[in-house]
Amino acid sequence: MKSPSPPTYIFVYGTLLPGLAPPVIADVVNRLRTIGPASVCGLLYDLDAYPGCLLSDRETSLVHGVLLELPNQAILDQLDEYECYAAHDAAGSLFLRTTCQARLNDGQRVETWIYVYNRGLAGARLISSGRYDRPVT
Repeated sequence: MKSPSPPTYIFVYGTLLPGLAPPVIADVVNRLRTIGPASVCGLLYDLDAYPGCLLSDRETSLVHGVLLELPNQAILDQLDEYECYAAHDAAGSLFLRTTCQARLNDGQRVETWIYVYNRGLAGARLISSGRYDRPVT
């Protein structure tokens, strides 16, 4: 039996959002095709320079972001590096890349990659709206 293929989409909610990506990763983000606004079940936390998401089963807690299409593995590798994710070192990774279901505004559900925060949240502020707005600097 053939195993399911990995997702060809990534759900972004913070500094990977188109228009919010810092110069170090903006060129990569700009090469991704935007599918549209989407949400996932989870909680969003303000970690000062960037947000962090934790997935949840509760449909009432949503993280809002954008679904992007991944053209190839090389792009995903660049995003992994930016998010400090190493598949061979989960414990040492700042974020973990995992899969979840994202829901588009039209109700369609899509299997997608997402980066979830992999550290403690002591002192982090919950972003109750579930939407990341980059602070003005």
